[in-house]
Amino acid sequence: MLKILVTWAATISFLTNYAGAADSPEPQASLFDGDSRSVLQQKDDPSNPPGSFVLLHSVTVDSGEDGNDEARGISIGSDGNIYATGYVTRAGHGRDIWLAKYDENLVYIDSVVVDGAANGDDEGYIIAFDGDGYLYLVGYMTEAGENHNIWLGKFNSDLVLQDDITLSGSENDADDGYGILFDEVTGNLYVAGTLREIGEGANIFIGIFDTDLVLQDSIILNGIINDTDKARFMTFDDSRHLFVSGSVTQAVTDYDIWIGKFQEDLTFVDEVIVAGPTTDEDKGYGIVFDGADTVFVTGTMIEPDESYNIWMAAYDTDLNLLDSLTINGPVDGEDVAYLMTMDDRGRLFHTGVYSEVDGGSNVWVARFNTELDLEAWTTLDGPAGGYDTGVGLVNGPDDDLYVSAVVSDPLEGFNIWIGHFDVSMLFADGFESGGTSGWSSMVP
Repeated sequence: MLKILVTWAATISFLTNYAGAADSPEPQASLFDGDSRSVLQQKDDPSNPPGSFVLLHSVTVDSGEDGNDEARGISIGSDGNIYATGYVTRAGHGRDIWLAKYDENLVYIDSVVVDGAANGDDEGYIIAFDGDGYLYLVGYMTEAGENHNIWLGKFNSDLVLQDDITLSGSENDADDGYGILFDEVTGNLYVAGTLREIGEGANIFIGIFDTDLVLQDSIILNGIINDTDKARFMTFDDSRHLFVSGSVTQAVTDYDIWIGKFQEDLTFVDEVIVAGPTTDEDKGYGIVFDGADTVFVTGTMIEPDESYNIWMAAYDTDLNLLDSLTINGPVDGEDVAYLMTMDDRGRLFHTGVYSEVDGGSNVWVARFNTELDLEAWTTLDGPAGGYDTGVGLVNGPDDDLYVSAVVSDPLEGFNIWIGHFDVSMLFADGFESGGTSGWSSMVP
């Protein structure tokens, strides 16, 4: 696969930074504590080792309103509790940012909802913690006259909002924050997303903030055809280079996977753009560094006659492709890997959506080794047999894995779902990788 370079227009201007505005949102105690009903039917691949992905606990959250509720990111605090975010729908408020805390067994502790002053749609996307136990949440918030803006909030461990800011591009259109990363070396926060600028469409945005949410530096990257470009998730390598996943729009191949490499001060170093075999959408999502010399990226790629396929790849730190593969479900439906983590054993866990003959599009959770060999996987089907997808995951202690998902309900629309898995059987002595039927490797 060719390494394709694009000439970027980079700038640090065009930002409106609303810090401590008079109409900052007032968090409200949430009654959406969820219940422990088991709404998902789990279906393990028959080639898995016995006991793979044992579901220990789960919780479903429905706001009770006439609308959808969806999970996004999930994380573990230094207190050992589980924190999840997304949105809930409330009458007269639209979508509101939802942030909840559970213990390690998914017993509800507390939650809040955050509603912007415009009573429009607001969403939380992903969570990061600093070294002092503060929680940082990035997403978007609707503001009067500006559509929705990147929103960044700081909470203490009791879910009390300490401060928040919004960022608006010059076009005053839809601006979104997708990724956040706390840098233990500098003590700063890195935020990734998209900002819309006049005449340029949606641009890649990456910003550095201190823990008081003061913008220290930023970069905006505009693709060559002034269309939709997005930055999503980030990771550092051991040389202090920042790698960012996302998507860019090109003239011939349309919407393609993008991986950028930067110095820690956001000086641009290099990039690679991955265009699939069609001119349809290809998107980069999860990204991790293995602590040695490899960056792993996951996402989705449209292939001829197969719709969206799961895509994952391994690159060296110079962004040379080492290996990649695509995964097509049995019905040629929507297959996407949204997020990826690496545990302390160096194993890659993924979650997303996988389309099957029975149950439609289902939550997908899988484990690979660093050679991109499939080792075990499972899917979970919601009660409606509709669209169910994993959107976030985090590795816990003692071989615990927590997954956040969106599940469809025949009466309630989309609901938030959080699952707690025991994956200890994946590490049993004598384990051998499972089968790879329906999985194809891409030649570089």
